[in-house]
Amino acid sequence: MANYVDDERFDGLYLNVAQSARGIEPLLDTVFSFLRRKTDFFSGPPGSGENGTDMAIQKVNDVLMKHAEIYKADKLKKQKSKSKPKSKTTPQKVLEDVVELGADGVFDISPSEQ
Repeated sequence: MANYVDDERFDGLYLNVAQSARGIEPLLDTVFSFLRRKTDFFSGPPGSGENGTDMAIQKVNDVLMKHAEIYKADKLKKQKSKSKPKSKTTPQKVLEDVVELGADGVFDISPSEQ
């Protein structure tokens, strides 16, 4: 099975959708609307009976928890690296193409100042 947790192939597409949706909830609504209208995601595979929706909810929770754990591990790793003294020759990585959620719940897609 392919590993999609760090797959950046669709970032441009998702950034475009995020810009159009203007918020986390609208972005998620578009994803789940697509899955509901165009796939069997909520009904489940043939033969799953009434459990299809429960299986869909469990799958979303599993994927969400997987990414929450990745986020927590990355955050902890960054905190640990900040506490170590840095040499003056260590180059700093500049984050690019990061969409931030503003305090009002709307994506801030303005270019970051670097």
